[in-house]
Amino acid sequence: MYIETKKLADKLARNHGTRDPIRISDDLGYILINTPLSGIRGYYQYVRRCSIIYLDTELSDEERSFVCAHELGHSLLHKNLNRIFMDTRTHMVTSRYEIEADHFAVELIYSDDDLCEYTDCTFDTVARSLGISYSLAEYRMRSLRQ
Repeated sequence: MYIETKKLADKLARNHGTRDPIRISDDLGYILINTPLSGIRGYYQYVRRCSIIYLDTELSDEERSFVCAHELGHSLLHKNLNRIFMDTRTHMVTSRYEIEADHFAVELIYSDDDLCEYTDCTFDTVARSLGISYSLAEYRMRSLRQ
């Protein structure tokens, strides 16, 4: 999945001239809705041929960007999955899809060039500097070295 998320993120950034997931979502014609969400930071919905990303109004700008990239990842990688149904009506483990969307988000937001200055840093330092989890910093820095 690494190759797929990396290629897709780089292609989107190249085609849209930006790594800003909000601008890319706008360019793709997605509807972005900022609304109070109880207990979740965002979600993606595909209704009547419309892609909609809901973002919690309590998010900081950095969180909003990451959550938008994460939901954009769901829309591109898992468009035909109904995660809400899977979570509430089945016993399927959906964490794999969440991890893939997180990986897509860090691939989209942080280019290889952006991360060159961190090559000698610990994963913890990268995580704190970028405001992401340790596991995402580890994933992204390992993918940079491949």
